[in-house]
Amino acid sequence: MENREVARILRETAQLLEIDGAMIGRYRSYERVAELLGGLHESVEELARDRNKLMELPGIGDGMADHIQEILKTGDYSLRKKLLKKYPSTILLLLELQSLGPKKVAFLWKTFKCGTIEEVEKIAREGKLRDLAGFGEKSEENILKAVEVYKKLSGRFPIDVTAEEAARLVSHIRAFGKPIESVTPSGSLRRGKETIGDLDLLVTIPSEKYKTKVVESIAQHILQFAEIDQKLAHGENKVSFVLKSGMQVDVRILEKESFGAGLLYFTGSKEHNVALRGRANKMGYTLNEYALATLKGERPVARSTEEEIYAKLGLDFIPPELRENTGEIDAAAEHRLPELVELSDIRGDLQMHTTASAISSIEFLPSQMGWMKSEHSSKSRKFTRPTPRN
Repeated sequence: MENREVARILRETAQLLEIDGAMIGRYRSYERVAELLGGLHESVEELARDRNKLMELPGIGDGMADHIQEILKTGDYSLRKKLLKKYPSTILLLLELQSLGPKKVAFLWKTFKCGTIEEVEKIAREGKLRDLAGFGEKSEENILKAVEVYKKLSGRFPIDVTAEEAARLVSHIRAFGKPIESVTPSGSLRRGKETIGDLDLLVTIPSEKYKTKVVESIAQHILQFAEIDQKLAHGENKVSFVLKSGMQVDVRILEKESFGAGLLYFTGSKEHNVALRGRANKMGYTLNEYALATLKGERPVARSTEEEIYAKLGLDFIPPELRENTGEIDAAAEHRLPELVELSDIRGDLQMHTTASAISSIEFLPSQMGWMKSEHSSKSRKFTRPTPRN
């Protein structure tokens, strides 16, 4: 069990205790340990194997050590479960609203039995808070603004968080070994969006190994991932599930020969795919996740790489980051796609100070700028680079 998951359970326990009116010292102890574990480099699961080592951490005595070991053993905490019988689990989501803290959430529950975002929004729109102590008309406005922000961001995760989840899943799937050929993140993560809704992964295996039993074995292996909270679907070549973090994951298993078509399809965006399929139809083709094929006879003409599919459609390769149907298809047809900034385009100065205030400056080129980089790049235009200092 990862540190962040143990920290989340302790943090939620602290929040529920504060909503329940517990003494400040009681819930603060959970808060402090949650914060400690969230920033701890060592694995709390490893530390807990030696109780004395666990208790060497600040703020962890006998009682807290028992709580942590219970969480590691059962995946939950009895006090948290007890409090969630008294309050709906959705009450914790109210703390995501910028205008509400545990005390106000407790007041809303006691006064209106409000335990969801929708219920709080309703009473705020009805003007039921403006005359209450601690709220007022301005509070109503702030709550409604916070609800709007929450709705826009709800269910979406920052790209770095999604990338970490994807890396763990890719590692787990690859552990199956042969005949898996590749495991590739796609969707909005591959398009480089700042926030991600669902995580999409494409798994490919050689055609000669693409048998029902093999695909099913891979699917069963994927569903053994320790961070899965809920299984949503298990189809012929697809599995969908929700992680403990709340992130939904969709995994498709295709033949290696359909890698290009599958990657193009699952990378999206939906609008880009619709426009691309429309262009394909006008040219006498049909395009799906398996291949670009002729309308008559459905004979595949391109499927193994994205480049050959775009080329068959008379287009330059369109980098994933541009696939939003904002004019990129016309630009690709007219050979005027902009060139994206590459790692080699980045230059900067690294300035260092010694204790004697000596200053030196050297040319600095980062060797890594992220965990994922598109294999492809357009080379139609060069950006001006800053001149490095010697």
